[in-house]
Amino acid sequence: MQCFYVLVHGRLSWRPEQPPSGKLPIEKPAGFYCHRYVLALNEAAASEKAFRRVRDNLKGLLGDGAATVELEAEEVAIAPMHKLLKPDNRGHTFYETE
Repeated sequence: MQCFYVLVHGRLSWRPEQPPSGKLPIEKPAGFYCHRYVLALNEAAASEKAFRRVRDNLKGLLGDGAATVELEAEEVAIAPMHKLLKPDNRGHTFYETE
């Protein structure tokens, strides 16, 4: 097992009939970037674990089915193990247009 840094890019597709939760910094962002440090066997497992954490965190931000999200690992790299000791970064950097 190794510590990995995963930079996640998320693209959002909004459903017109459901408004966002109101917890976002902008009305209907087109997407976001965030990162996670995870413990995993390889890069693929690290990406999946990071995606799971991001999806869990987004549940409260997006509301009930207001948007679908497509996640992509922009960068996956081995990181020092001490990065796992820090509290999980739950922040996202949202953007309006691509």
